[in-house]
Amino acid sequence: MGERGEGAARYALRADRSPSAHLSAGQRERSLRAKVYDAVDGEVDSWVEWSILGLIVANVLAFLIGTVVYKSHKKADPEFPCPTDASCVTYAEHWQGPLDAFELFSVLVFSIEYVLRVWACMENPEFSRYGSVVGRLSYLSSFYALVDLFAIAPYYLSALGLVRDVDFTTALRVFRLIRLLKAEKYLRAFSLLDDVISENGTLLVACVYYALMVWVLFSTAMYYIERYNPEIAQYYQSIPDAMLPTALMLTGEFPITEFSPLGRFVAASMAVLAVAFFALPTAVLGSGFIRAVERARGIEEGEVE
Repeated sequence: MGERGEGAARYALRADRSPSAHLSAGQRERSLRAKVYDAVDGEVDSWVEWSILGLIVANVLAFLIGTVVYKSHKKADPEFPCPTDASCVTYAEHWQGPLDAFELFSVLVFSIEYVLRVWACMENPEFSRYGSVVGRLSYLSSFYALVDLFAIAPYYLSALGLVRDVDFTTALRVFRLIRLLKAEKYLRAFSLLDDVISENGTLLVACVYYALMVWVLFSTAMYYIERYNPEIAQYYQSIPDAMLPTALMLTGEFPITEFSPLGRFVAASMAVLAVAFFALPTAVLGSGFIRAVERARGIEEGEVE
């Protein structure tokens, strides 16, 4: 056998030993599907996931900036300020062409991502154990899949003429940022928060109980004191009505100041007691976090040793 024949034989032998040489079509599909799953629905550690998150942030920012008034064609009317005045032009209207193109691009990317997630979800044992059909239906009804669907479906419904205004649905894409919590470093932080809340649950319940009791008592007191005060009576038509301004005052805000002399005394008492009652949960969570972090560091140091 010549050198050319020996080289061909060695090449055939290497190809036969290659792992991919013995993979069936189904195994190759699963291998590709596993790679797609890791890219679009695994841990947030791939450039695909981070790119999608970046696109979501860009969508939300574009929506927020689009509500800013670009210019007004006439002097502002105090009764109908922008943007309720029809003469106002927002950035969404001024840049309608580029923003519509960006919206179309985003929907196409999100749609491809959604289809890939549905196809690759069978790599997750949580869904694959039910089979390909029932497993995918189970995935489609999961929280993340529904958020993905709500982010793109209104655009297609609008294109079909079934709905008119889909501007607000862009803001719904902010909920897709919840996927960021899948990142390991964030999972650890929220696991720590869960431990803190579990350990201090009794104290937190007691704090919430006392806070609610103080809220109801002060709301009742302010209702009976200020309900006939012509300056602010509209805020104290009933005890439920009084609960909103009282809640604001208990958190340190005083949107109303035209109190009667007795009302001023009660409001000042609220300002003092608010520090005592509404700062307690913060102190409980803070001390709990310190203990949890110290324990976590101790466990990590023990694993290293």
